Amino acid sequence: MRGPLTIVEQIEAMAATWPSFRLVYHQAEQAIWHGELCPLFQPFMVEVRYRAPLVVEALNVRSIQPQVSVLSPQLRPRRHDAEGKLPHVYYVGDGPLDVILCMFDPDSNEWSTSSSLAETTIPWAANWLASYEGWRTTGEWTGGGRHLDVTQLEGAPR
Repeated sequence: MRGPLTIVEQIEAMAATWPSFRLVYHQAEQAIWHGELCPLFQPFMVEVRYRAPLVVEALNVRSIQPQVSVLSPQLRPRRHDAEGKLPHVYYVGDGPLDVILCMFDPDSNEWSTSSSLAETTIPWAANWLASYEGWRTTGEWTGGGRHLDVTQLEGAPR
């Protein structure tokens, strides 16, 4: 099995696969990209944050997983929806809609530090946004998955 991808390898893969995503921050092992995804009907500006782990760190997927936020348009809840305010998100800020997308189950080995953000995170974000668009219209979440409690993401960089 391949070892963790370096931040430089992640940056190169993102540039090659998603040239419309702009690298807006890079320092040491951290990077932030902004880019637009249009899964079905509406374009969304998203932010992807990632910090490649150091070799000496204990690898806990929950604390080092990539984080995707929607910058615009703001995600909107459905009143009195069974899925809650917003389905399949982690609430990470002080505001009611300060969220990062819950795109995979950290316990299922779907993603690891050897995974390419370009091949996993961006397609998963597009899929999440397509599910969100459908949920806004029908009230049904079609993205599947098992949502975890936000406390299980403690220590995640923000």
